Amino acid sequence: MKSLAKAVLVFCVAFALFASVPRVLNYQGKLLDSDGVGLNDTLDITFKLYTAETGGIALWEETITDVAVLRGLFSVELGG
Repeated sequence: MKSLAKAVLVFCVAFALFASVPRVLNYQGKLLDSDGVGLNDTLDITFKLYTAETGGIALWEETITDVAVLRGLFSVELGG
C-alpha cells in the first residue's frame, strides 16, 4: 500500500510541475545598425532554435509580425 501511495504522490507532483510549465516565453532584444545605433521601425522577426550552434537542424521556428522596435529595443512573446 505504501508503494501505491508513493506512486500516486509522484504522479501528482509530476503533473503539477508539468502543468506549471509556461507555454509562452517572453523575449527582449536589441537591434542595432552597423554604426551601433538602435533601430526605430516596425519589423517582422523570425526566431529559430537549432540542434547545434553552427550547422545544426532547425527544431523550432516562429515569425512574429509587426514587432515595434524603439531605440533598438523590442519585446515579444514566443510560443503563442
